[in-house]
Amino acid sequence: MTEIENQILETWQINHRTNLMLINAIDEDALLMTTSKRGGGTVGHQLAHIYNVRYWKLESCDKTLIADLTTIKAEDTKSIEMLVECHTLSTELVSSLFEKSINNGGKVKGFKRGIVPLLGYFIHHEAHHRGNILLTLKLCGFKLDNFLKYGIWEWNKI
Repeated sequence: MTEIENQILETWQINHRTNLMLINAIDEDALLMTTSKRGGGTVGHQLAHIYNVRYWKLESCDKTLIADLTTIKAEDTKSIEMLVECHTLSTELVSSLFEKSINNGGKVKGFKRGIVPLLGYFIHHEAHHRGNILLTLKLCGFKLDNFLKYGIWEWNKI
């Protein structure tokens, strides 16, 4: 594999480790926090949504990768353990998709722009939700430690 191909795969893994930093820095009570007056958009829901979007993209690009999986439903109870497991598994599946794409000249079935724009899409989407989650936690009074506030920007160390 070339250096740039390794960088693509490593960038995806750094994004995953950043998500795990966030998930592992909160507790089960934090998963229920929301700023919505209607009760939606909890931290747990947003973390589940990240997994679901990965699932849906994998479904459109290579259904064989998700044959034994399902989405997380809104009514499903979310736990730290379940979210870590779902994020870890889906990270590996997306990595498999990226490896197949690399072996296919960067082309991704179901995403016409190719592997690098797909990587950007995933990271863009997940960073959006990490930001929403951090804001929700802050507004709900959850104490964010400095590592979580600033450590997620230390990509050379993650």
